Amino acid sequence: MAAPTKGNITKNSATPGANFRSINHEQNTGNNRFLILFLTMSNGKSYESATYGGDAMEFEYTIERGGLSSRMAVFTLVNPKIGINALRVNFNNTVFTPLSFYAQSFTDCGGFGAEQKLGGGSSPRTGNITVEQDSLIMVTSTSNGANQTVQIPTGTNVSRTNHNINKRVAVGAISATAHDAGAISVTATTNNVNLTLDRVEIKGLASSGGGENNFFMVM
Repeated sequence: MAAPTKGNITKNSATPGANFRSINHEQNTGNNRFLILFLTMSNGKSYESATYGGDAMEFEYTIERGGLSSRMAVFTLVNPKIGINALRVNFNNTVFTPLSFYAQSFTDCGGFGAEQKLGGGSSPRTGNITVEQDSLIMVTSTSNGANQTVQIPTGTNVSRTNHNINKRVAVGAISATAHDAGAISVTATTNNVNLTLDRVEIKGLASSGGGENNFFMVM
């Protein structure tokens, strides 16, 4: 396997004030391109769809956190257009509350893999995710209080982006290096008693890989 190459990041926390939010994002040049978008907002509205450069993104999952009055979503796109393009998410109605918006590009990537979600619970919040060889892990946590650390794997602090959307969102935490195949422990901490922990796998490429078309053969 070969580990994914981390690319450009676009992050923003703002009130859409409309039934969509559109931000420019730059996709890196390279083969086996991949784009992932993490969203968190109040659970008063729903996510309808997302596009990049006009191309529909895959809706991986959404989850409502009733205890935290928030709703998260993850969208992905295989082989996104290279360069600067509009990254847009659509809602079921006008959103007048803040939105946490975080996008990351990759190249040399095998796409979206496993995902595991833990609802609100006491800090520290720890959970495993089973990944393939040379995958990366990305983590999002939401709390009523300030998010303090994210550890991938447990015991190794990684940087993250903190967004205050009335709830506190820690998003964009990613493995510093690729992982061996198996169950990896991940931990987040907060100064509050209620903390979620969502983990997703960004897969590496098969060792026989190479070339754009091979991306679609990696399962």
